Amino acid sequence: MSPRDKQKPAPSGASSGLTYEKAGVSIAAAESAIDLIRPLADATRTPRVLAGVGPFAASFLADFGDCREPVLVASTDSVGTKAKLAAAFKRYHAVGHDTVAVAINDVLACGASPLFFLDYIGCHRVEPQVIEELVTGMRDACLESAMALIGGEIAEMRDLYASGEFDLVGFAVGVVGRNQLITGERIAAGDRLLALPSSGIHSNGLTLARAVFEGLPGEEWERPDERLGCSLIEELLKPTRIYARELKVLKEAGVRIEGAAHISGGGIPDNLARILPPGGNAEVKQASLPILPIFELIRERGRIARQEMWRTFNMGVGMVLAVEPGEAEAAKRTGQAQGFSLLDVGEVVPGNQHVIIT
Repeated sequence: MSPRDKQKPAPSGASSGLTYEKAGVSIAAAESAIDLIRPLADATRTPRVLAGVGPFAASFLADFGDCREPVLVASTDSVGTKAKLAAAFKRYHAVGHDTVAVAINDVLACGASPLFFLDYIGCHRVEPQVIEELVTGMRDACLESAMALIGGEIAEMRDLYASGEFDLVGFAVGVVGRNQLITGERIAAGDRLLALPSSGIHSNGLTLARAVFEGLPGEEWERPDERLGCSLIEELLKPTRIYARELKVLKEAGVRIEGAAHISGGGIPDNLARILPPGGNAEVKQASLPILPIFELIRERGRIARQEMWRTFNMGVGMVLAVEPGEAEAAKRTGQAQGFSLLDVGEVVPGNQHVIIT
């Protein structure tokens, strides 16, 4: 994926006087957007960035210090239909943030330290102020992750996206020493499962959530809700929590993490199962989970079966860590001392790579 560069005009039709702008692509708007977002990307620049926004490709110095056998870890993801809510209510910062969060949390789950990030914005029409707000969200998330935003792409395609629509995709890269990769291979029966809470719905299950609230009058979306502690649209657009700091703190404290599951699409059952080795099941205690009001509201209003809720939403958990029994208390104490919670939500038991919610 190349860094942001100015869109090049297509050859105009000699006889018709057709231009790229007349065909539906605004080069001037793209150039204006690039001027607005270049300083945002520059704010995340690290000494390893040799070339960022502007050239055809970004350059990043592969100097990993004393990292033995460095392994690059990469992930790409999108914010899904959360973008439709952002477009409908013209609130863009949170989904810009989530473009980073959904990709970097996958990288973090492998034990890697963030290096750099690129994005793709596809849209019906380039609106420079909208692009600026989206990239401001990305910048803030990159700063939170200690990661450089080194480039991306803006694509204006009026015949592909409907008016007001856009799509966001992020690509994140991190590095970890080969002997420090978190793979899940060492997970064994008796290991404790520690959960890092989510900030809310994150960027998964929004298609179902939107269907549940379809037809709700606009004022109902923006009216404060006592149960939620904010309006419905504010709740659904809450930024996805990034777990860079928490995992860094645990690593520096010497806590050995045997496996880490980023809880995204598929919920706890599907994502936790992905890290279980043969011969192991995960038993998760439902009563120990911080199920947030938004999930109860969705379930009640949509009359959704509990099983469907569990396989669609994160249900209040953003990441689950597997640690040896003797590491669990030290990990929780470390988190408490550093201002974050680790919830003991279950354990690994003999089985066949299944997740059981008890």
